[in-house]
Amino acid sequence: MADESLKGGSSYLIDFLEHFSALMEYQLNHIRGTMEGTVDTVMEGVKNISSITEQKRKAAEDALEQAYFNPDAETQVLVDGLQKMIDDLFDEVKDKFEKGEDLSALTTADPEVLLQNRLKRFDSKFMRDMRNVKSLDDDLQNFLLGMIGALSSEDVIAQRLDHVIMALKVLQTGLNYVLIDYDNRCNIGELEKVTTDIKNYTFRQYTTEDEKNEFLTYFPDLKKSS
Repeated sequence: MADESLKGGSSYLIDFLEHFSALMEYQLNHIRGTMEGTVDTVMEGVKNISSITEQKRKAAEDALEQAYFNPDAETQVLVDGLQKMIDDLFDEVKDKFEKGEDLSALTTADPEVLLQNRLKRFDSKFMRDMRNVKSLDDDLQNFLLGMIGALSSEDVIAQRLDHVIMALKVLQTGLNYVLIDYDNRCNIGELEKVTTDIKNYTFRQYTTEDEKNEFLTYFPDLKKSS
């Protein structure tokens, strides 16, 4: 009779340990998957930031080159117009200075309002090019936010890892209790008490519905007894 009880208890304990080990394996796989996802997201973010930074540098260089070194037709007209006004003003200053005339009443070939308009048009075109650079800043910010979001999963990883460690500790405590007096405690009645305590302690640690639901797939009896 004692042998039958011991055999039934051993079978019960083995079945429990198989389910508990599968639960711990699930938790560890989830942790590994989260860590890999975090690393992938951060590495992809770094790569994208590097690409965006290069695009930003190139866009800024293109805008500068287009405005000053290799301007398009529209920019060239604006630059030539401004240059002509500056040249006219310089010639007028030089002429008046050589003649000893008053320099306080200088005039240019074009009215002041025309000069202001041309400056505004030039500024508007340059700012339009700069907006392309600004859009890259927005993309850069989005990638940074994505990386920050991924790194925030560190808390989830730490929490799940803590759950695994604490569950294994309480399992060890329960098994030690059984092994101290194996012949008398390795029976279904005694083991049910021990394993129920282990399951209850483990389940109470879980704070997310995902963890709780996964736990109940391995130990649905806990839900029935709740």
